[in-house]
Amino acid sequence: MIFNKGFLLIFIRVLLIVGATIGLVYSYLETELSITPYMFGGLIVIFSLELTWRLHLQERNWASFLHSIKYGDFNRTYQNKTNSKELQGAYDLITESMETLQTNREAEFRLLQTVLRHVSVAVVCYDNEGKVSFTNKAFDLLLELPGLINLNRIKEEFPKIHQVMISKDRMPAEWIDHNNGQKLFVKTESFKLKDKSLKLASLADIRSSLDAKELDSYQKLMRVMTHEIMNSTTPILSLIKVVNKKLIQDDELISLEPKDQKNMATSLRAIEERTSGMLKFVEAYKQINRPIEPHLETIDSKVLIESVASLMDTEEKVKFIVENNYSGKLHIDRALMTQVLINLIKNAKEAISEVDDPSVWLRLYSIAGHIIIQVEDNGPGVPENAISEIFVPFYTTKAEGSGIGLALSRKIVKAHGGVLEYNRLAQVTKLSIALPQKK
Repeated sequence: MIFNKGFLLIFIRVLLIVGATIGLVYSYLETELSITPYMFGGLIVIFSLELTWRLHLQERNWASFLHSIKYGDFNRTYQNKTNSKELQGAYDLITESMETLQTNREAEFRLLQTVLRHVSVAVVCYDNEGKVSFTNKAFDLLLELPGLINLNRIKEEFPKIHQVMISKDRMPAEWIDHNNGQKLFVKTESFKLKDKSLKLASLADIRSSLDAKELDSYQKLMRVMTHEIMNSTTPILSLIKVVNKKLIQDDELISLEPKDQKNMATSLRAIEERTSGMLKFVEAYKQINRPIEPHLETIDSKVLIESVASLMDTEEKVKFIVENNYSGKLHIDRALMTQVLINLIKNAKEAISEVDDPSVWLRLYSIAGHIIIQVEDNGPGVPENAISEIFVPFYTTKAEGSGIGLALSRKIVKAHGGVLEYNRLAQVTKLSIALPQKK
């Protein structure tokens, strides 16, 4: 509403000033009393000063109110009672909203501090001068530095950690050997809070996680090896018992009937085959445990793709599709990486042996500082319960598989500083090699 109380009071004062001005002019021109113009002039001055003071008071009130919003201090003194109900309502609404926002922000900050205090990862926050503003309980226990107020103590006692924490890199991270065999992953990140530059550093002791993963890997390996050994030794032992029973009596060899001789020959051949299988298993074990030292060379990506594609049997009914979207150089051991790709393509071809329109894709591209080499197929993929086992040495879902192909392939890729991963998406099985892209 336009004619509210505040507007009316200002309007009245303006009318008084106008009326006093008219009275001044009239008394000066039409009357002979000299004091009358001075009276009207004084009234004009008083009314003008009062109006100016009121407007200035309202201006200061608005300035104080806006400063209270800026600094989040709603205890600041300002006149929040006005003659306008609409303005008073706006004051109250904004004040209530800002107080609620500030309360929520403080509650969220306290919650964040509580969470950081209880997380198992050590966390410390500090500024560019090394002044520490926050540490959680895990940090105090890990470095045994309770009440840390400056990074100088870390510099004296843990120089390697301090070097990572003050690094100028955007998001530095490094593995550091710590006390008692601990393996710390130290990572920092810069951010700004109220125009102040700060850093947050996290220190995670991954020794227990590594030990757990190592133990899990050993358990998987031993489970597969035990299964393989038992599969070979049990029938060998059973056949040897039969042979001993048929051939040896009172520590002497006995003659056999022609029918028994034939059965005995079959048993001996079976023993030979199983023993040969055990020898192959041992050779495979030696191969998977032999250290791999790739002899890196710089080759064109096209050379690797063409060398692998040329090995494909063109008479097969498998559709082999090559997509090379990377025209740069590769720093690899060509022989070893070719071996990996041939093994992955062989697995893909075996997986699509009973699929309509069998297809295999070989893709090469770069993304986020990595070179990706993918072998894809439209086969059924690995069963869900076997996905976690496919890279375990000697584990295989094939009747005649050795179980070392993928394990050896991953080992070769790892020796190149890369990773080999399995993924299933949109009815397509993907085995992806990610290699670091050299600058």
